[in-house]
Amino acid sequence: MSAQKPSSKRSETIEIKISAMGQDIVFLVTGGEAHIGAVAIAYVSDEKYAIVKVLSLPGHREAELAAELAETASLAIGHTVAVLVGIHLDSPTRGDIEAIVEEARRKMRQLLNCWEFVGN
Repeated sequence: MSAQKPSSKRSETIEIKISAMGQDIVFLVTGGEAHIGAVAIAYVSDEKYAIVKVLSLPGHREAELAAELAETASLAIGHTVAVLVGIHLDSPTRGDIEAIVEEARRKMRQLLNCWEFVGN
């Protein structure tokens, strides 16, 4: 028996927008009703691993995803990144949540795979 990847039409609402701030990059990750739920900042240390700091608003569950995406992006591009995540859907199922998280990961990987960072 093979495990099937959760799917959800709701995961199709995930968007990632990018803004440069000098050599640093800001990623805005939204879905459903956009808002700020959590912010993660990551940078690559001298030892070549990512240091991640997270702030989350009370009652929001995006902190873990923001931290994961920030770490992934910082290691991939080698610069400081900020990832702001705000995903709100009314009454999502567990399957919806799993699909949304996987879609955010997929879209971030896709962006980073085509990334051509000037000066990197």
